[in-house]
Formats: sequence, C-alpha cells, structure tokens
Amino acid sequence: MLAGDFVPGQLCVIPEFPMLWRLNMPKKPKAGPDVTLTVQRKSLLAALTRARTVIPRSPVRPILGGVRLSTADGLLRISATDAEIALTTTLGADGALSPCVGSCEELTRRLKASKAEPCVLRLRDSRLLIDSGRVRHALPTLPEQDFPPTPEPAQGGQRVLFNARHFAQRLAVVEPAMARTATRYAITGALLESDDEGVRLVATDGRRLVRAELAPDPLTREFKGRIILPARVVTLVQKLAARERSALSIAIEPAPPECPRFFVRGEDWQMSALGLEGSFPAYRDVTPASRSKFLLQRLALRDALREIALATTESSRGVHLDLGPTDTRLSAESPELGQSTAELPCRFLGGGDDAIRTAFNPAYLLDAIQALAGEQIVIDVDQNRLGSDGAVFSRPALLYSQGDSTICWVVMPIARDLPATRESLGSNYKEPEGSRERAA
Repeated sequence: MLAGDFVPGQLCVIPEFPMLWRLNMPKKPKAGPDVTLTVQRKSLLAALTRARTVIPRSPVRPILGGVRLSTADGLLRISATDAEIALTTTLGADGALSPCVGSCEELTRRLKASKAEPCVLRLRDSRLLIDSGRVRHALPTLPEQDFPPTPEPAQGGQRVLFNARHFAQRLAVVEPAMARTATRYAITGALLESDDEGVRLVATDGRRLVRAELAPDPLTREFKGRIILPARVVTLVQKLAARERSALSIAIEPAPPECPRFFVRGEDWQMSALGLEGSFPAYRDVTPASRSKFLLQRLALRDALREIALATTESSRGVHLDLGPTDTRLSAESPELGQSTAELPCRFLGGGDDAIRTAFNPAYLLDAIQALAGEQIVIDVDQNRLGSDGAVFSRPALLYSQGDSTICWVVMPIARDLPATRESLGSNYKEPEGSRERAA
C-alpha cells in the first residue's frame, strides 16, 4: 500500500517511514540519583530496640509488626504501635528517606549482624535498601497507608513536668500494688492525680494500697484532675524515664473525656495512650488515721520476714506480729512446715496502745519494706476491735519511713482468730456483764 492509498478506519503501516512512530512517543525520564539517608547503626539499633517494647509479640495484623520510618528537619522518626500505645523515637541523620514501613524484627536482625558504622538507607521499588559496607540488604516494605496514625498533642492541653528519674522511681514504687486480674478494670493501672494538695500516684489491688507523692515543676504544673495510667504504660515509661537525663513532660488532652488521651515525652521519644475507663476507688476513705506507732529497723525486719515466711503455706499464709513497747515478735506456723519465730527490737512512739497483736501477708509487707527508704520504718496501726459476732478483727496498718511519709503503704490484715481478751483487744476490751456483777 502506498502513502496515497490511505483508507479511513483502516490500520495503516508506512514502511517507508518507520521512525515516525518514535518521534511522537513520550520520552522516558532519566533516572535521577537515589535519595539516601545516612545514620549511625548503633543509634538506629537502639531506637528499634526501644520500638520493640511496644510491638506485640504476635501482631493480629502484619502492619503492627512494623516500624514507620520518615525524615524531617534532619531527624529520622521511628514510630511503632500496637493500636493502643504509640511510641516515636527521633535520632539525628543526614539526607532524606521517603516514608515507609518495614519489619522491626528483620531490620533489627540485619543491623545486629552488621559491624559497619554508619549505614545508608534508601527506598527503591517498594524495597528498603540497607547498605552497611560489605553487605547490602533489600527488605520488602509494608503498605505505608495501612500504618495507624501517630497522635500528636492537641493545642490547649494541660501539661506537667517532672524530674524523669524521680518519676521512674515513683512508678517502680506503685507498680507492685496494681491489680493483675480484677473485676474492676480501673485498678489494673495507677492513678495520676493532681489537686491543690499536690500531685501523686496511687495504686491498689484491694488488699494493699500505696500512695507516692510527686514533686512536679511548679512553673509548668497546668494539669488538675485524675487519669488512670494503664499497667503497660507504667512499665514502659518506668524503663524509658529511668535512662533520661532531662525533664519528663506529661500532657493531657484538653477537656478530657472519661478516658482521655495523654502524652509522655522524653528527650528523644514520645509515647501516647488512652487512660483507663472507670472510676478509681476512693482511696482516702480506706486510708486509716494514724494511731499507735512502732519504730523498727527496716533491713532487720525485712530479713526476719523473709525467713519467717518459709513456714507459711497457701492455706496458712499469715505472719503474726505482736507489736510491743520494746520488742516485736514475729511468728508463723503450719502443720506441714512447722513453726518459725523471731524477736526484733522495737520502740513505741505513742499515739495509742503500746501493744497490738495482728497478722499480715508477708509478701505484702515485704513489698512495702522494699519500696521504702531509710534505716527505720514506722508501723502505724489501730488497736483490734470486737465485731458484732464476738470475733476479734484487726485493723489495716500504715507503713512509711521515719520522717518521710511521701510514700505510704496501707496493708490489709489477715484474720488471726484471737480470743476476746485484754491481751488481744487492749483499750478496746470490755469486761463481760456477768463478771462486773460478780466483782460488785
């Protein structure tokens, strides 16, 4: 067919001019230079190790097993989440990297195997390339749009600053008293409360309670209210804050709902989570008033309790304390394991009766003694009472360091089945009606 024989609607190939097709085709753009990011391997590995504390062991979705990498203002941001708690770490880097999500476990394995410093990251064809010198890795990425968004503090939120290590120490104090399994979901965490009297952490499992006063920066104490920190947040923030050298900032969403979102920020990391739902118990109502105070050596009491507890069993769990004006007797007995006793020097500080017979779970006493500081502690307890059924019941005890009540434990007693005598009731003992008539 010649050029003049063109028929409309019919495909026409002109062999005389084969280059005409190429003249009208769009030109393929030239490949530009790769955008790369250079970062210290050890710093990146430390950030990934921190991110793994949030990532669930068996994620319900593959995307939750990954970390999101992005760059801005000369910083590399590494974000991880389990869909409830989000943690972002920042570290210095040179260059840029398009946002992407990679497996935290695989990234960690590659960086641990390498010894080179620094390493270079680049994104190409949906693969994250890691160049550590001798070896180059290409890891598949996960859909970046599927990664849950990382919340940021809202404008107008309430904020409070703490010394990071002081806050971590207080979290370590209250953590043992948090309920592990409970019908009341709210007591599985720790209460952070701020009011006109100060700022404090409170935790309870229904059998013991601990209150730890905090020392916030007075110039940045905007938060007034209550929020219940989940148990996982308490554990994670305790570990992160213990390594901080600067202040720790806690921000709470403005006009908080029943379970507000809060943010904890360190020097190079930020965590966000929701507070627990529900109402924390009215702990002030169950905290006993100060009564009879007995002073004991803290470490001596701790060591004696550890040995006495060897004579307890699941069915016979209590350690008996006979508190006196000059000494305290500790004892435990069970049919299977026999009996153990000890006597410790003690000093009565006043406030009520100078002799009280009671009993406690040794594990709860040991948790309290371990959390307290100083050489001497005070056991502050009210005298036993006679119930309406004629049984003698003991009272909760306060434990705190001598001269320092910023950390205070309330430990519930164990029934000791004491007879209703003057020795077991002290000033609460009342002579039976018949005996008074006979005496008369």
